Amino acid sequence: MDENTEYLNKLQDLVLKKAEWYNGTEFPRLLEKYRLLFTCVRNIYDMLIQKNMITADPYRFDKKISEIKCPDTSPFGEGERAMMIGKRLSDYDAMLDFICTYTRFSVENINLPKIKKLQELNACFNWDEFTTNSTKSNTRGLANLLNEAKTNAPQIMQSMINDHITKCAKTTTEINSMLNQLIRFQRELYKITVRKDLIEHPGFNNSQAFQSAESELAEIKKSFSNATGKKPFYTELINEIISEDIGPNKEQLRQEVLTRLEIKETSEKKSSKKNVDTKAVLMNAVMVLGALPPTYKTFYDKISFNFELLHVGPTSPFAKFIALLKKAFNIKPKEIKILVTAVDPVTKQKASKEVKIQELLSDISKKDKLYSGIATRGADYQKISNAEEGQILTFLGKQISENQNLFNTITSLDEYFKTAVTPQSRAKVKGMKIELDTMRNTIISANKKRGEYQAMIEEAEQMRKLGINND
Repeated sequence: MDENTEYLNKLQDLVLKKAEWYNGTEFPRLLEKYRLLFTCVRNIYDMLIQKNMITADPYRFDKKISEIKCPDTSPFGEGERAMMIGKRLSDYDAMLDFICTYTRFSVENINLPKIKKLQELNACFNWDEFTTNSTKSNTRGLANLLNEAKTNAPQIMQSMINDHITKCAKTTTEINSMLNQLIRFQRELYKITVRKDLIEHPGFNNSQAFQSAESELAEIKKSFSNATGKKPFYTELINEIISEDIGPNKEQLRQEVLTRLEIKETSEKKSSKKNVDTKAVLMNAVMVLGALPPTYKTFYDKISFNFELLHVGPTSPFAKFIALLKKAFNIKPKEIKILVTAVDPVTKQKASKEVKIQELLSDISKKDKLYSGIATRGADYQKISNAEEGQILTFLGKQISENQNLFNTITSLDEYFKTAVTPQSRAKVKGMKIELDTMRNTIISANKKRGEYQAMIEEAEQMRKLGINND
């Protein structure tokens, strides 16, 4: 028993440390991977919509997602391609949005069943083998559409499509690799939890259990439900427990488990302890802004929809005729202004504020384009990365400030739409609270990382003044 107790103590210590590592280090990395994948997929979806190559899902914003679920992957006819890929790509995009915005990335939440769902979702489109003769309907359909989109398209458009496909393939591979590692950890977490529950349960006879493999299995089955509650009974993992307890090669198996649970740092991380790349830290803060494009695209769609709902006229046949007439004669539309009540974030005082709708939508589009370039490490990202640290810090500060101003404006506009429409139309207003929460969290995260960078610079300056070399 002493030998078993010593092993369980080592096991529990390593599992706790590994869980902390996942929650503090690996899960934030996994979330960033999903955000990059989401941005690339959203850009592909928007591009196909703009080129009228797929049919937009009319119920896109009305769907309530409560769990991770893979979109339909069943076969469809070539004549249905635009409609089916439009719906399935929209569902895939919405599911990635749900993962990035609402899924809690933690050891407790991302368990074995949820990992399986994530793997199924990752296989919805096979980015690694993205060909027009793929055996998978979704992959083949989307590959054919993107090939058509590249035909006679400007070189920059072709490069963008190819770049997004490459990034989707690379990112999905990295995500799957991280999930496979997580599966191995969750299996060990399951095993030690079962062990702990059984040992502490009065109905489990330890002396009887360790007489033979058959005896231990019988004891586990007898006490499992009462000891573990609703925990599923995984036969394969129960057999591993028994092999590690009384198997002929138990010492070897135990050592393999302990080795798997060790946290292996990369050489890059080890060297960073001695010499921190402050520019990389600063660029990480900039990369946080790369999570915003999907939120800004949703803002654009919802503000446009709500404004049309507020002014029912634009949907009438006569209004459409007038709009076409103005377009034909190149008549510039009059700037639309709305007076909203804004709350000063510092003083908490309310004041009237004029919002120019076209100008606001234009600002949102510009931000969306800029941050998409950052998220996909495109030309905008490279330009920022090549700048001096002082310039990057100034850029970051400006973006945080502008995002905060936009956040305040859109918050006021959200309240305005809910009260300004007719009572009959109030239920149709598309609220933006969820997107505003996402935006606020992103601003906070970027600001926090900026603060960490500034603290590093200040510390390095203090060390320099004291004559201490940090190398």
